[in-house]
Order: sequence, then structure tokens, then C-alpha cells
Amino acid sequence: MKLEQISALGRKLTSFLSRFADCFGRRDARALLRVYVQGQLSNLHRKTAEAIALEFKTAPRTLQRFLESIKWNEEQLRNCCQQIIARDHAHPESIGCVDESGTTKSGRHTVGVGRQYNGNRGKVDNCVVGVHLTYSAPGFQVLLDSAVYLPEEFANDPARRKKRTSQTTSSFTPNRSSPCK
Repeated sequence: MKLEQISALGRKLTSFLSRFADCFGRRDARALLRVYVQGQLSNLHRKTAEAIALEFKTAPRTLQRFLESIKWNEEQLRNCCQQIIARDHAHPESIGCVDESGTTKSGRHTVGVGRQYNGNRGKVDNCVVGVHLTYSAPGFQVLLDSAVYLPEEFANDPARRKKRTSQTTSSFTPNRSSPCK
């Protein structure tokens, strides 16, 4: 790459991330998103929150707090990503794939945990099952959405659902009215 191309990458990243500005309520959260994405795109050997923060001169706890507790509009962010993919990667030979993936769990407090078929182990097991929607076109693959499958015992327990499912609501259909640029 030429020097001009490399220097333009920062501006292009800023422009790309500005598409998601409305998904974050505060300016400091948008700045931390940029730090986190830069870290993921960097050549750091270990891409932990601490390593990224130190590389980009940010307090490690601040970046960790961004990842664990600063609120953003996840639905709007997902919808915006789906719109970008639909606009920029549409292809007549593309396909969508819905698939599940099970993860063995002990206990009963994880969202969606229950005795159900775990395809990963090939048997009924205490596990969490995620349902994933992917999109593939020649030379391009992406995860569009993912949701936790709620087994019957979890779905029929209103108190348990209310306590645990607020973060699992998801829709495979993009909201066409979101302000994605």
C-alpha cells in the first residue's frame, strides 16, 4: 500500500463507524467503539480489552466497561449491519442458512439452558442452543443474526423468562426505518 492509501484508512474507518453513531447514546461510547474496532483490526498479538486499551492510550478499565456495561442499541446496530450487507453484498447466487449450535452447560441459570438435543454432542444434554442466520455469496460470508432457543420448560416459566431473556430477543428481519446511513 502507498502512504496515501494507509493514511486514508483512518478516515474511511471513521466514516464507516459514523454509520453506527445513532446506536450509541453518548459520544464517549462512540469513541470507545473506534478504539475497540481499531484494536481488532490491528496487528496486536493478544486482542484483549487491556492490550487494545494500552495500545491506543485508553484506560483499560474504561474499555472493559464499554464492553461489559455501557448500553447501546443492539437491535439498531444489527439492523444497520444487515442493511449494509444487503446493499453492498447482494448477489444472485447468494444463500441464507439457518443453523443451530449447542453448548453443554451445567446448572440452570444460563439463558435458555435445559435438557434438549445438543447437536454438538449428538445427544440430549443440559445445554444452550443458539440459532444462527448466515449469508453466503461468492467470496463473502457473514453472520447476520443469532438468538438463543428457549426450551419448553424455560419458555413456559414467566418468572425465569422475565429475569433472563431481555438480552436474547432478536429478529431476523432488518428494520428498514432505522437511520443507518
